[in-house]
Amino acid sequence: LTASMIEGADYLAARAAKKREQHNPTGPIVAFSGGANWHDHESLYERLDQIQRRIPNMVLVTTAQMKGCDAIAAAWAASRDVKLVLFRLDRRLGNRAGFVRNERITALNPVEAIVCEGSGVQLDFARKLRNAGVPLHVFRVAEQRPVATARRA
Repeated sequence: LTASMIEGADYLAARAAKKREQHNPTGPIVAFSGGANWHDHESLYERLDQIQRRIPNMVLVTTAQMKGCDAIAAAWAASRDVKLVLFRLDRRLGNRAGFVRNERITALNPVEAIVCEGSGVQLDFARKLRNAGVPLHVFRVAEQRPVATARRA
């Protein structure tokens, strides 16, 4: 074979592997969850950057909220070309949905996690991760950097 000739079976195998990777990303999992009322994106970006330097092929798994911490984490992942997996609530589970989601993410055996203060669901998530021995970074609402104030003319 020359450089421009490819076996058909090799081509199809590579194409199938690429498609599987899109729906089943591989790499060490970093779990992330946080409250909806959050403004300090700089602190979260800094910590996520630190983790990515140590774990360059990480897959970020979030609890898929559309605002606050999870939205910040999703924006970070998009800006850094990091694979992102969103674990949405299974609404059929009612009030248990967030807690079941926490169990499912913990069962993925993350290598590291970030939990930002929010509700009892985040508290439960941090507890489950600690019990599983996952290195955990906790951010508290009171420790956020102040909101930047606009200069007045």
